[in-house]
Amino acid sequence: MNDPYTILGVSKNSSLDEIKKRYRKLAKKYHPDLNPGNKEAEKKFKEISHAFDLIGTNDSRAKFDRGETDEQQQKKYEEYMKAQGRRGQTFHDSQEGGGRYSYSFGDDVGGDDFFENLFGRRRGGILKGADVNYKMLVEFREAAIGAEKTITLQNGKTLQVKIPAGIETGKKLRFKGMGEASSGNGQPGDAYIEIDVNPLPGFKRSGMDVEVEVPISFIEAITGAEIKVPTLDGEVFLKIPAGVSTGSKLRIKGKGIGVGDQRGHEIVVLKVVTPKEVNPALKSAIENLKQQFDYNPRTQQ
Repeated sequence: MNDPYTILGVSKNSSLDEIKKRYRKLAKKYHPDLNPGNKEAEKKFKEISHAFDLIGTNDSRAKFDRGETDEQQQKKYEEYMKAQGRRGQTFHDSQEGGGRYSYSFGDDVGGDDFFENLFGRRRGGILKGADVNYKMLVEFREAAIGAEKTITLQNGKTLQVKIPAGIETGKKLRFKGMGEASSGNGQPGDAYIEIDVNPLPGFKRSGMDVEVEVPISFIEAITGAEIKVPTLDGEVFLKIPAGVSTGSKLRIKGKGIGVGDQRGHEIVVLKVVTPKEVNPALKSAIENLKQQFDYNPRTQQ
């Protein structure tokens, strides 16, 4: 077994802080994520990690200095069996499975954003693979009432993404184990899909309702009418009562944003529009009616 002090380049009299500082420097230098495809760097990283496992804490260091680690006991066992001229079960044959290298950067090492971002979280002392982040453009209607979309990740994996009804821009969906593989024997990272909702012209979200501005003629506003209006589920007929004005609001139930098994409503905001070019006959008719039915809207409440 190689001497961990030698591997880390520290003396046996070095303080624990000095050992940690040296380890962090070497781990950053040889980490596989910074040396993709470099087998020598990966081998060196494992060696450094294992060395730190042996002397990185007061307890583990004391155990190593006393010659009580598993590997030291294994070596003594093998030397004894060799002296007896026998071979038998190795010391580690009865130990539980798992790699000899933990790849861990525990709390004793101290906080460091580089380690948190580069090495990822750990699970059971084994390095977890890095998380990956993606953005997905979702149409307004899909975000409002839910949908399913497919996305292909950079690692070639395909995800069937279920868009929950009512999701908003900036929300993230998590897919456990669909991130980068661990450089050791740890769990893969997770994939996070950030949602970006594509606006739909004419539709505006208001809580769990949607607002839609619908133009009507001044004749329809005066006499009332039944017109087609757009909804997230297609066009529907809406009855316009007589005497409405610009800004009047009508509600269509159940045509808004999804909330579980229920949905919000669509709020139709009316906008009275006069013709850009007034027909002379229409103008003449209005003039004749004006004297009999004229009113001052500025005095009406």
